[in-house]
Amino acid sequence: MKTAILSALQQALTAFTGYPALRQALSNEQTPTHVLAIGKAAYRMAEVAAMTIPPDRLRSCIVLSKYGFYPEDHQDRTFSPILLEAGHPLPDANSLKHSRFILDWLEQIPPQDQLIVLLSGGTSALFEAPRDQISLQELIAKNDLLLRSGLDIAQINQARQKLSQVKAGQATQHYKGQKLRVYLLSDVPANDPALIGSGPFFLPGIDNHSIIADNSAFLKSLATPLHKALPDLPLRLAKRFVDEELTSFAKALARFAPKAPPGIYLWGGELTLKVKGTGRGGRLTHLALSFLNELKDQAGLSFVAFATDGNDHLPELAGAYVDRQSYLDLHKENADIPALLKAFDSYPPLKLIDAIIPAHYTGCNVNDVFILIKTAHHGTCLSP
Repeated sequence: MKTAILSALQQALTAFTGYPALRQALSNEQTPTHVLAIGKAAYRMAEVAAMTIPPDRLRSCIVLSKYGFYPEDHQDRTFSPILLEAGHPLPDANSLKHSRFILDWLEQIPPQDQLIVLLSGGTSALFEAPRDQISLQELIAKNDLLLRSGLDIAQINQARQKLSQVKAGQATQHYKGQKLRVYLLSDVPANDPALIGSGPFFLPGIDNHSIIADNSAFLKSLATPLHKALPDLPLRLAKRFVDEELTSFAKALARFAPKAPPGIYLWGGELTLKVKGTGRGGRLTHLALSFLNELKDQAGLSFVAFATDGNDHLPELAGAYVDRQSYLDLHKENADIPALLKAFDSYPPLKLIDAIIPAHYTGCNVNDVFILIKTAHHGTCLSP
């Protein structure tokens, strides 16, 4: 089951990150064009753009992404942008340094040339020029507090905008031309362009932002290989974006699972979690462990929590797969699941029982995916 699910996820990612909507939008470019891509999916988005825009029209290309968020073979590819790396989820000195480089670059673009901006999640930390009175240390501290607050991404980005000289449309001041188009890989509910990446190029009343893909589109892409891998199980795709508190969702999922008919159930979203402990883990490992804690050794259920950007907080972590055997293995290891959850220490025990999905570059970033698979088996067995 685990192999089938992970294979389906990879197939979906491969198809999805072709970004056909972006290809279509850029397929007839005739104007000299400069490309700026920022975010955790920036490299792949820029690569698609560079393959689509005629070579004689592409004047320059800059990619600003999280450290290591590009393919391992990137140096062997024909695509060779100016590649910049900076901190995420917290900004760092390189965030400020590279952002200043980009602002200077924007100033130098000839007014008659076109600017194509490609934004994905992660932009808020990577692209930053704080207000004059705010030091880097203060900026990091304020961002860290926001990320631990339990606020949703919209609330966090709105707070970030108040600290910045580039967010909320302010970056547009540095481009002197009139031909600006922005393409967005959405990681926010309702795809609000003012919130994606904190809206550095968004100005109200100007219609130049386009959503090329979002979480809902990825779920539809995932449904096909999942159904092919498990053809005997009906597939049900949730329509709402799940952005509630993590523990509440885990409890609701545990109440739903035993009563649900056999099938494949898909949700997408980004849960909120107020981190209080000092352990190691991410939202998705915390969710998977919380789910196990609620269901114990319920048979016939498998659950996957996966980050579409291939990274669930820790560098080595993309999510987790758990089932009844996972609970039994933790019991054999004398794991105190409630204590581990209280300490926010979900990664070590799940790593011990081989429940971790390893981190890897996906070229994507449209929030998280939650997959519940229920077979015909049911009932509780072998409770400790």
